[in-house]
Amino acid sequence: MGRSAIFSFILLLFCIAMQAQTIEVKPYLQDAEPNSIRIMWETSLGTESTVEWGTTIAMGNTTSGSVEPGSGLSQIHQVQLTGLTPDTRYYYRVKTGSAISSRYEFITPPLKNSEKSFNIVLMSDMQRDLTNPGKFYEMCNSGVIDYVVDMSSGDLPLEIGCLMFPGDLVDNGLNYSEWKNTFFNPAENLLAFIPVYPVLGNHELNTDTYFKYFYLPPNGTPGYEEHWWYKDYSNVRIIGLDSNTGYRIQAQLDWLQTVLDNACADPDIDFVFAQLHHPHHSELWPAGNLDYTGSVITLLENFSTQCGKPSVHFYGHTHAYSRGNSKEHNHVMMNVATAGGNIDYWGEFPQTDYPEHLVSQDDYGFVWASVQAGNNPQFTLKRISRGNEPNPTDNVLRDSIRIKRYNMPPNQPIGLFPAQDEEISPDCNVLFTATAFFDPDSDPQGATQWQIATDAAFTNKIYDQWRQYKNEYNNTDTQAGDNLTNELITILQENTTYFWRVRYRDQSLGWSNWSETVSFHTSPSALTANLLLNGGAEGGTANWVEIAGSFESITSGQCAGNNAHSGSRLFAVGGVCEDNPYGEGMQDIDVAAYATQITAGNTKVKFGGYLSDYNGTDFPQFRLEFYNAANALLSATPTYGSHSGTWFYHNEMANVPASCKKIRFILMGTREAGNDNDSYFDDLFLKLDTVNCGTLYPPCISQPTIAVLGGNTEACTGQVVTYTCTPNLAGAVYTWALNGNGSIISGQGTHQITVQWNGGATGSVSVVQTVP
Repeated sequence: MGRSAIFSFILLLFCIAMQAQTIEVKPYLQDAEPNSIRIMWETSLGTESTVEWGTTIAMGNTTSGSVEPGSGLSQIHQVQLTGLTPDTRYYYRVKTGSAISSRYEFITPPLKNSEKSFNIVLMSDMQRDLTNPGKFYEMCNSGVIDYVVDMSSGDLPLEIGCLMFPGDLVDNGLNYSEWKNTFFNPAENLLAFIPVYPVLGNHELNTDTYFKYFYLPPNGTPGYEEHWWYKDYSNVRIIGLDSNTGYRIQAQLDWLQTVLDNACADPDIDFVFAQLHHPHHSELWPAGNLDYTGSVITLLENFSTQCGKPSVHFYGHTHAYSRGNSKEHNHVMMNVATAGGNIDYWGEFPQTDYPEHLVSQDDYGFVWASVQAGNNPQFTLKRISRGNEPNPTDNVLRDSIRIKRYNMPPNQPIGLFPAQDEEISPDCNVLFTATAFFDPDSDPQGATQWQIATDAAFTNKIYDQWRQYKNEYNNTDTQAGDNLTNELITILQENTTYFWRVRYRDQSLGWSNWSETVSFHTSPSALTANLLLNGGAEGGTANWVEIAGSFESITSGQCAGNNAHSGSRLFAVGGVCEDNPYGEGMQDIDVAAYATQITAGNTKVKFGGYLSDYNGTDFPQFRLEFYNAANALLSATPTYGSHSGTWFYHNEMANVPASCKKIRFILMGTREAGNDNDSYFDDLFLKLDTVNCGTLYPPCISQPTIAVLGGNTEACTGQVVTYTCTPNLAGAVYTWALNGNGSIISGQGTHQITVQWNGGATGSVSVVQTVP
């Protein structure tokens, strides 16, 4: 090496040495334990890794740690403080050469057996959206920090135990600068005070940078450390999982089972909170669904049922909020996105309404989890919304749920109507009705399940419906107005004995016992025969006219289509053998033979059949149109359809216009995903109801009559009794009558009256319930 080269090299080193170190990523907290914690930060250069710390602002202690190269000359520092006291506030600052941070503080976690209550904040998918680049900063500061100030003491380490982030912290994990500029910098006012526990999303791209920046508990499967891990905080076991390609393996599930078994046996653990990135079912973006997450859910469900310890899995990937719960298990599922990623809006993609989900909202926000320990352990999850681009909001509570470990389930309901051995017309719509909901520990009603079968063992169910207390889908609550104590049934067949039962669930996910089974039978039908020809596709496409696209009659499984509901054939409208994005077919039914009944103006038509698609994608639909003798359109029914990978039964009813001479039955299939148009129909029907049975409602149930007791004609003198007709049906008018010496004080016309009895004779009441 020449003298000039040596001089240049020495000068370069001198210039580097003279540069002042700067803190590029401010201090953040990792792997907090009751007696230790790790503090990490990144500097532009320099290897000194020093933390000054103590229980007062004077600090007084100094601990050194290790350093790891970041990018270029930058260095990532890590210092573990040990010998700490549980549940204690500490002050600290970090030092690398001349670079000294501000003073921060943290509170060590409590001992696991301390029965200490605490809070967790959850956010996901904060990856920067270029159209809203400041959203994650807003979420941390105007969102979480302002919420703590407004709703509590404003003391961050006191109010928040830890942060959970289920993935997609950055948009491109391979772009080193994104970690500082789009994740750490926007969140620095949180991360310096509260330990953060992330898991990998797909946008991290499994980069080494992720593993440099985070120190996660090294208790995963050997060789997969920090891909999956667990951490206990007070009475909660927090589990981090990796749902990304290459890690959806049995070894992770086996590890999870072991960790759950350990949590089951641990008397200090009341709940399990798991987090992973991908959903099993996403309502706003079903394309992101992952079967592997379903395997994780199964393990969590079984754990909760076998151990009596509720569980939650938090996730992201879809940039929107969702909450659901398992039907048979005390398990909650919650998408905590989006904290910055571009929102997945309603109508933007093919979307699916899944029965286990109660709420889905296209907004920015975070989740506040409050965990109560002690003798009555429970947790509450609150969705705090920041709105969306068209409608921004400021920390609005949009959803919440409270789950108790030692929940008292609702009382067993009683099936009221149809009653035991009652005869019911199959032509009527029947309002199945049970007793009012009652919960011993005052939880609101969360769900009802109705079952009807043709055998007492319920092995041949013809109806099995799980109704939850709300279903917010596409900005509409489709369960609004359902009091969950009655269910309108339209599928009864003639000359059949049925068995039915019902059970109630509270919002803490406790089910009652099933009601005692009630049996009843149906009379012969007065409906016409099925006027629709070849409704089951067994005759090919005979009697049907193709209007658009492809209208096919296929055999079960032909061209990879679905199996028939009955027989060997089914309709594929839109085509699986001949693909089209949209298909339509129709059949005209001449009803002139029923002109006398139709002209009278009280004829109804019952119509429907079985619909299915592939895995909840594509959209089979149908409707009726009514025409007069001049072939002019009189009216049409709403269009009915369903997204269901299994056969879904529709039984609809409509009024037939008085001048109708022809009814047109129209089938439609719309492709929403893939190449095939998987819109299937089978066992379609159309029948006229010229008797117009309407809807059967349960009879009123009132208190017993007032009777003369022991010959004392004055026994009832002065007695005031309230009588109630249940259920109280919306819009109904109640006309009450008395038999005996008394008077109605109040309530005539309503479902409840008060009577003043004057004695002297046996008294009774009766009521006529008129439903519009």
